[in-house]
Order: sequence, then structure tokens, then C-alpha cells
Amino acid sequence: MGESILMKLEEGHRVIKDLMNLIKNEHDLVHKKELYLQMREELLAHMDGEEKTIYRHLIEDVGNQESEEVAHDAEDEHEEMRHLCDKLDATRIEDENWESTFKALRHQFLKHQESEESALFTEAKEDFSREELSEFGEEFEEAKLQSHP
Repeated sequence: MGESILMKLEEGHRVIKDLMNLIKNEHDLVHKKELYLQMREELLAHMDGEEKTIYRHLIEDVGNQESEEVAHDAEDEHEEMRHLCDKLDATRIEDENWESTFKALRHQFLKHQESEESALFTEAKEDFSREELSEFGEEFEEAKLQSHP
């Protein structure tokens, strides 16, 4: 049996958070931009993978309003993070607005991580078997590759 999607999501959150911390503390703007591009790729692939797997299963397969609300709330948080990434992409890293926008993205991500690893993980554990969560883990990896090869 493969690794549970919940373990894969936690690992992805850790990687993204670690990259964000490196960006936050980096003073060399060229390296900071490289780290941002790496983090952005990880974040977008991670969000696409979540939406195509665990969120979709919570919305379509469970038939439980609470599970659907948790998944829809997480999707809304993803939209906000995509918007902030778009703003960062359109702003020169030397611009003072870049740093404040990055702080907002980091804050949004940390808030999202906390709510996902509590409410969404709880719903998923209640609604799906270990075997299903393992299958979703494989689907998640495939979805990430398809959206950001």
C-alpha cells in the first residue's frame, strides 16, 4: 500500500514552508528570486494536486455538507494564494511591495496549512478508509506531475 495522501500533503506543506522561510531570510535578491520561483512551482503543483484529488473526493464522493464546506473553503484559500503569486510575478523583486505581498502570501499559506491539517484532515480520516487515502496519495502525485511537469 502506498503512502497516504495526508502524509504527502504534510510533506508538501513542510517543503513549501521551508522554502518560504529561506525566501524570508534571504538578502541576495537574485537568489531570493530563484527560491521564490522554486517555491511558486511547488505551491502551484501542490494546490492543483489537492484540488484534483482530496478536495474533489470530499466534494463528490462523500455527500456530507461539512466535508464539502471544508473543501470549498480550502479552494477559496488557494484562489487567494494564486492571486498573491500573480501579484508577485508582476512586481519587481526590488520593489518594496514585493516584500509585503510575499508576507501576505506566507501568512495565507500558514493559515491554510493549519486549517487544512486540522479540519480537512479530520474530515478525510472520518470519510475515507486507509486504502482510499493511499489511493488518493497516488492520484495526488499524478495530478501534480500533470499540472506542472
